[in-house]
Amino acid sequence: MLTWMAYAILVSLVLAIAALCAEHLARRRRAASRWYWLIAITTSLLIPTAMSSISIKVPQVFSPTVSQKVVALRQVTSAHLSPLTWIDVTIAPSRLETMDAVLKRGWCVASLALSFLLFVSALHLHSRKRKWEKGTVAGTAVYISENVGPAVVGLIRPRIVVPTWLTHSSLAQQSAVISHEKSHIAAGDPQLLAICLCLIVLMPWNFPIWWQLRRLRCAIEIDCDARVLKGGQDFTTYGETLIAVGERQSRYIGSVAGMSESRSFLERRLRIMTHKAVKPRLITAAFLVCSSTALVVFAAQVSPPDMTQPSDDHQYIHLAPDIVDRFVGTYKANEFSVLRVTRDGDRILTTFTGERTIENFPESATQIYAPSVKGTISFDIDQQGHVTRAVLHQFGNTLEMQPIDLASAQQIEAFVADKIKTQTATPGSEAALRSLIGGLVAGNPNYAELSPALANATREQLPRLRESLNRLGTLQTLTFIGVGGKGWDVYQARFEHGFTIWRLALLSNGIIDGALVTSGP
Repeated sequence: MLTWMAYAILVSLVLAIAALCAEHLARRRRAASRWYWLIAITTSLLIPTAMSSISIKVPQVFSPTVSQKVVALRQVTSAHLSPLTWIDVTIAPSRLETMDAVLKRGWCVASLALSFLLFVSALHLHSRKRKWEKGTVAGTAVYISENVGPAVVGLIRPRIVVPTWLTHSSLAQQSAVISHEKSHIAAGDPQLLAICLCLIVLMPWNFPIWWQLRRLRCAIEIDCDARVLKGGQDFTTYGETLIAVGERQSRYIGSVAGMSESRSFLERRLRIMTHKAVKPRLITAAFLVCSSTALVVFAAQVSPPDMTQPSDDHQYIHLAPDIVDRFVGTYKANEFSVLRVTRDGDRILTTFTGERTIENFPESATQIYAPSVKGTISFDIDQQGHVTRAVLHQFGNTLEMQPIDLASAQQIEAFVADKIKTQTATPGSEAALRSLIGGLVAGNPNYAELSPALANATREQLPRLRESLNRLGTLQTLTFIGVGGKGWDVYQARFEHGFTIWRLALLSNGIIDGALVTSGP
């Protein structure tokens, strides 16, 4: 996720520079420039998303009998331009997964917070509109406010709001202001700004897009000035009106199209209006066009990080839906867990009870691989095409799972859900955990009380576990604190010099099938 975010920021930055070159050329020709920034904002969202996730099927024109080749758009980019070449990705998988989860949650929170702020801002504006007086300025119906405007408010039925001081100004200045705001309405500027704000909600952490939005607002005002003057508005009167507006700053009412902006920007608008349109020299125009085009091509060639496949040597194949459907079903992992295998289009998804859904990729007609958890599931298939056994291979351990019917799977899941709801410990789990901790401290756990996979993991980690537990001193209390999301019992083990949190899965035959420990102070 971190590398993908860096990739999206780079693409947005390059597109912003491309739009800046195009805007500079448009300014010299007195042409509209806001569309360049709209395109920059839109493509800053589309290119990273499309290049990372879209695949296309390339037909075999000369060999119709050969199946179509699936090509991911990222394959047509340059790997030398990938953020993976700049960011250290040699991070432990557990840390990387935790970081990704934090970034995803932060992304969701930021988008929701921005959406909430926009919603509150809209409600606040609607509330203030109800307090404004209605009147007529230069023959146009407007809202009259004490200190807001000139601006356009509303999207479906946009209306002009002007400050009270404008009603006491000359008719020429009133006409200039109303002409400016009417031009905004005619050009659809309020709707354009609203669309771009909604787009930014989708990627609020991408700071180049915020700068693009700022440039878009400036371009909207400059384009509006050009339209008003082209429509016959007197230049001197219009310039004096801009100065008058700049001397009386409006209260902020959100991102709306309007004549009232910062004084520095009003000065810039005046300078632009005083410059006559000039035909750029051929070499200058060619340079700006080529630069803008080259930057867009560069942005499209930046290679996104592969968010689906691992960096190892696993080779994937494409399987027909009817072959994948052989895997689809439910498998019993143990008394607490069921594996569900489903197909979503061309995607193969697996979900263990209480865990997140994982995407898998076929390596053969009987084997799939999940790069995010580095686990392989192989399927034994009989002559009738039915799965007789599924085996999970992960971190040197194997877990055999038998296919079961949906009703049996739902019964196991209901048992786990009820256990979580009632928060009741499995009978005998406390005694089993005491025995396990005592064996680890002594350096000779009873492996007969552990499942084969847990026994192998315990043998590998025994020196480290024993050292950590011995540093904590003698076990004093063992307290049941609840049932976790997978139906495992959770205990707090308090020692002389700290405590640990244990999660335990005890089967009905007294065998510990799973155990996890985290350290405390």
